[in-house]
Amino acid sequence: MDIIVNPNVATPLYQQIKEYCQSNIQSGNFPVDSRLPSERQLAEKFEVSRMTVTKAFKELEREGWVYARSGKGTFVAPQTIIDQTLDTLSSFSEDMAEQNLTVTSKILYQGVEPAGELFARKLWIDPGSLIFVLERVRMADEEVISLERAHIPYALCPEIEKKFDFSQESLYSVLREKYTLQLVIAQQTVEARKPTIEEMRKLAIEQADPVLSFERTTLNAKSQPVEFARSVYLGDRYKLRVQLKPTSSSVQGEGQN
Repeated sequence: MDIIVNPNVATPLYQQIKEYCQSNIQSGNFPVDSRLPSERQLAEKFEVSRMTVTKAFKELEREGWVYARSGKGTFVAPQTIIDQTLDTLSSFSEDMAEQNLTVTSKILYQGVEPAGELFARKLWIDPGSLIFVLERVRMADEEVISLERAHIPYALCPEIEKKFDFSQESLYSVLREKYTLQLVIAQQTVEARKPTIEEMRKLAIEQADPVLSFERTTLNAKSQPVEFARSVYLGDRYKLRVQLKPTSSSVQGEGQN
């Protein structure tokens, strides 16, 4: 896109360069994950200082248009941002459907294996009991969003690995509809951290890329575990919202004032 930075207008030069980059990103001239022209190249192109370009890049990064990789340059960030409120028990497929995004999955591993002590404890089963394990890379509108690994007592879902294609189907839908399992409530923790080497390889990210790490135990109506899952979401594509309510004592106190 042929845009000329004009020093004689009221708009600051860095803002004009920022708008130049935004226009090229929106038009597809700068595709997702492609490297932007360097600060030196843009400074020469528009006859401005590198500090001016640096300021434009920092604004673009702050607003989520680009991301920087040390020693490699500035790259176009994916524009699919998942905005989820943590107040309901839902699957990845259901979350994406809420935002009109198309879900696809790549199966990395699927099988039945004996439970070690950790997963036996998480699922309230004896060590050595069979569990169904499903690991997938999840995508929304063909953009990688997360890596998920689910563990389910095999006694609850016999032959599940033979009957369903989880590159296409929702695991929660199968558990609810085909195995009549109740998924009533979940206990979940969230942690922001750097990715592991294995996660970097599977998600094609670098160590500098932040991730959100989830652990979730899904329970039935009797408060018995049905699934234990670990998920890693790309930090630049996932936004969490939490709805906070006052305590009952706070509400009562307000009524007395």
